[in-house]
Amino acid sequence: MNYNIRKVTLEDIPIIWKMGKDVPFFETAEDIITFWPESVLNDCVDKEDVLFLVMEVENKILGFIIGNINNSLKKCEVENIFIVPEYRKQGYARILLKDLIQQLRTRGIENICAMSEGSVVDFYKKNNFTKGNQFYWMDLALSDRFKKEVNKWLLKIFVRRDKKTTVSHLLKKWI
Repeated sequence: MNYNIRKVTLEDIPIIWKMGKDVPFFETAEDIITFWPESVLNDCVDKEDVLFLVMEVENKILGFIIGNINNSLKKCEVENIFIVPEYRKQGYARILLKDLIQQLRTRGIENICAMSEGSVVDFYKKNNFTKGNQFYWMDLALSDRFKKEVNKWLLKIFVRRDKKTTVSHLLKKWI
């Protein structure tokens, strides 16, 4: 199947945001949003320190990859790679990653890292990444744009009318 890999445009952002917003393996912490806010993705278009690529088949975006570049350290971190489910296991993610790597080489980047878990670890290993030591991902949201919203109606369900049962009491009971 013929495909095209190109840099992301502002017109692509709503499509990419819809693809990524509900992907469970993009979540890094319980109280941090799962995927980048749309406004942050918009800010990544045509930036020197972000390599943001989309893959298309028949003019339909089927995936994307975001590389966060640190030119001073000659390093790039793969922030996200995603292929829509119906196109997975067909080599598209590998092609997208290889294109990113080639573009990074032409920019003088000397090291690429990616943080992942589960089957994605196997994907990176198959693409010549070396598995690092185990660590914990730590997040600190410095902006409300990166904090998950609490559904107020959901909290109301958890608090009984007599106000004696609090959310923390219920959490203790469930945990």
